[in-house]
Amino acid sequence: MKTMEVIMSILLIVLGLVCLTMSGSMMFQQDLSVYIKTFVQICLWMGVPIILAGVFYLLLIKKRR
Repeated sequence: MKTMEVIMSILLIVLGLVCLTMSGSMMFQQDLSVYIKTFVQICLWMGVPIILAGVFYLLLIKKRR
């Protein structure tokens, strides 16, 4: 992929996370601390499966060698 395509995909992912966080945090209270807490929770819930899949993939590749 070209550099511009990578930048655009990262930008779209970040924009989606911001919109998801904004809708999740503004539903309860309109405070910056609630927004940041919701953003961290969303990132953690997205990060844990990605990290687990990465570890599983690396173990699978190591087992094949």
